[in-house]
This record gives sequence, structure tokens and C-alpha cells, in this order.
Amino acid sequence: MAERLITIATFNELTEAHIIKGRLEAEGILCFLGDEHIVGVQPFYSVAVGGVKLKVPEQDVEEARAILTHIKESNNLFVVEDSEEEETQEESVQAKKCLNCGSDNISEGKHSNSLFSFLPFANSKNKYKCFNCGFQWKQE
Repeated sequence: MAERLITIATFNELTEAHIIKGRLEAEGILCFLGDEHIVGVQPFYSVAVGGVKLKVPEQDVEEARAILTHIKESNNLFVVEDSEEEETQEESVQAKKCLNCGSDNISEGKHSNSLFSFLPFANSKNKYKCFNCGFQWKQE
């Protein structure tokens, strides 16, 4: 006898449905997505068909819902390495003070007098400007 599939969640976004499906499969739960192809081809039909339906076998419903609850509570679909976050924070702390006068009255962004500053590759590095002394610098 075929095993019965139960819809445990619906998604308007196909990408989100695939991410959650992947998380459940990583936990060893067999999953299927209903109406994924029609939503993938015509995203505006998502509401009309009731969204992309995440289905699991009846025997895995409780475990799958517990995992979904954990994902929703942590609000974290991806695991980020702590070391990367620390490096980014250290870089931003270094850039928050003017290298010339030490003031923290600075701005980050595109500060260029170049004729070609509108081009995306012309401003590829982080640029800073001090409002106290007018000093400008690039942080790599």
C-alpha cells in the first residue's frame, strides 16, 4: 500500500520551499514539493494554486513539524561561521575612525571626484570621508 503524504507547510516562494526541503532532507526526512513546477514557470500562479506544498510521509509529520518550528524560532536558514563575522566586525571597527585625525565623524560610500565614478567598477573599494578634516581614504 502506498504511503500517504501530508502537507506540512506551503510557500509562495519556490526558493524558500527548496531551502526548507533541503533542511528536512538533511535530517533524514523524505520530502516532496507539490505544485513546484507551475510556480516555477509562472510565479504569479502561486496564490491561485495555494503555493508550493511541502509534503512528507505520514509517519514523519511530527518530526518534520518540530524541525520547522525550530527553524522558525531560530529564524536562521543558514549557518554562518563565527570567524567570518568576527573578521567583518573588526574591519568595520577599524574603518570607523579617521586615519588622519582620529575622528569618528565619518561616512562610508562613494566619494570620488572622478569623471567615471558612476561606473560600478570605478568604486569597487570601501571609501570613507572624514567630515572634520575632509580626509578621504580607501579600506580594503
